[in-house]
Amino acid sequence: MRTRNQELECQIKDIFNEFYKEKMEEEKISSFTLDANEINGMLSIEVTEKDSGKFYSEKAEDEIFYKFVKYGENHMLIFMKLGDFIKGSDKS
Repeated sequence: MRTRNQELECQIKDIFNEFYKEKMEEEKISSFTLDANEINGMLSIEVTEKDSGKFYSEKAEDEIFYKFVKYGENHMLIFMKLGDFIKGSDKS
C-alpha cells in the first residue's frame, strides 16, 4: 500500500505526462501552470500549499519540480524543469 505522498507523486507524474507534449514541447517552454479546471478529476487526494516535490521525467530528460499554489478556493499546479531553472540562474 502506498503512502499519501507516494500516491500523490504517482498522480502528479500522470498529470505531467498528460500535458507535457502540449505545454513544454509544442510551446517550447520550461515551466507551465495548470488551473483547477485542467486538473479537475485527476487527483484523488486533497492537496495543500505544502504539497511540492520533484521527480525525474524521461520525456523531458530533466528533473521536474512541482508545487501547488492556493488561488481563491482552488489550487493551481506549477511544473518547472529544474535544469533550465538552474542554467538560467547561472547567468549572473
